Amino acid sequence: MQSNHTVQADTLRERSLSLARRLLAGAGRASLVAYDLAPLVEAGALSHGLSAHGDLVVACLTDREIPVTTWNSTPLRVRLDVVKEAPEWEVRITACAVHLLGELEWLAGDLIEDYLTEAALDPQLVELATAPGGRLGVVRSDRVLVHDIAGVLPFAYDEVVECRGSYPDPDQEWTAREVLGQLPVAQLTGLAYAVASGFVPGVTLSVRDEAACPHTEGHVFVVDVDRSGLTLMSVDLGRVSVHFVAFDRVVENDNELADRIGQLVEASGVALT
Repeated sequence: MQSNHTVQADTLRERSLSLARRLLAGAGRASLVAYDLAPLVEAGALSHGLSAHGDLVVACLTDREIPVTTWNSTPLRVRLDVVKEAPEWEVRITACAVHLLGELEWLAGDLIEDYLTEAALDPQLVELATAPGGRLGVVRSDRVLVHDIAGVLPFAYDEVVECRGSYPDPDQEWTAREVLGQLPVAQLTGLAYAVASGFVPGVTLSVRDEAACPHTEGHVFVVDVDRSGLTLMSVDLGRVSVHFVAFDRVVENDNELADRIGQLVEASGVALT
């Protein structure tokens, strides 16, 4: 029989692996720095995603002020970061990030069309790569770090790429958030309390004393919606807590998400309305 600590560790690992897959697949905002070039300027106007073959692909426009975007020689050593914010309208919350070190190789212009034919990349990324001055590159790495309120977890790049499913993708995230938006605050609060009390599966990720802005007190914010569960932040007078509500099995679409949430709300003891 597994201990509660082992179950929680497995739950957090599954969650972090799913987060890593979603962020590499196109969620969040990507930036990269080539630390062998001077000046050391971050390229932040990027589009990124995973190809059908598992390549981490980036696209940008050339900018003479940013050396990494104009480099035409050997592969570059780079640091790539992807930062994702919570799907919230009222506040800005950094939900999670992935970091990796690797080598960036820009594709020659005459190779881009053939590569894109089989890459099955997001149309916006393709549009940027094929625009006048556009560039398409592949970042190769063997290790990915996932960083969020739960801490930092390392994963092999291949393990992240092999993880199936990226729900919700960037186009689905706000519709998934709207599913949660149909719940009254009392039910979201009930889910957070149920996790903290052990009534529903999940993990309390953080509890800290903090003086929050008055307009946020009494609110529960959705930090992240993932195929593996929900991350909620509860703001009370002088205290902020973050909880992960785990699904009993992964969800792949909004209908499955609504079903799981309904089951969890019922299990939490807060009546559905």
